[in-house]
Amino acid sequence: MVFSNDDIEGIWDFSWPGHGIGHPPSSSVDFTTEGKLSFDSFLPELDPTLKCLMPGIPLGIIDPYPIEIVMQDHQILFLYEHFHMVRRIFMDGRIAPDDWPVSLIGYSVGHWEEKTLVIKTTHMSPDNYVWTNGMPFSGDKNSYVIERYSREGDILLFEAEIHDSVNYKTPYKVSGQRLFSPDMNIYEYECLPDFAGAGVI
Repeated sequence: MVFSNDDIEGIWDFSWPGHGIGHPPSSSVDFTTEGKLSFDSFLPELDPTLKCLMPGIPLGIIDPYPIEIVMQDHQILFLYEHFHMVRRIFMDGRIAPDDWPVSLIGYSVGHWEEKTLVIKTTHMSPDNYVWTNGMPFSGDKNSYVIERYSREGDILLFEAEIHDSVNYKTPYKVSGQRLFSPDMNIYEYECLPDFAGAGVI
């Protein structure tokens, strides 16, 4: 089957051998003083997903579970298996309202730059991290995330820049890729609070 490079609809898997997530080593991250203190004081049990909170944005960008992308005229839906997370990427030119409440997924607007989908997300909650090793995220009103998705055959390439001047002197960057998996299913995912952090010591 032949697809257009700007047709990213379908189910995309992350967990396939030989390809992982591109993260800078912590030693090369350009922390602010506050960001370094937050990173150094992180404990594994502080991971919000261990409280049955969905990964949100920016953490959910590199979530290893499959996602389904649904393209509509006015929006693109990102449907995540993990925690049933749903993102609406508004494509109709709207601007995020100033009084929009902060949340784990924030408020996302997008546009196409040729064959690349560009998403800007604002209004994100401070109850989140950039990465599960404790890379902090402030949720400051001036923080935002830029994502770029482009298709090359059955591969969906993505990269993201986390702009959070409270914690990072320069944007924190991640990248990765997903494999088009039309025969894969999105399964039920449940998080039981009594067991969510059972493996953390």
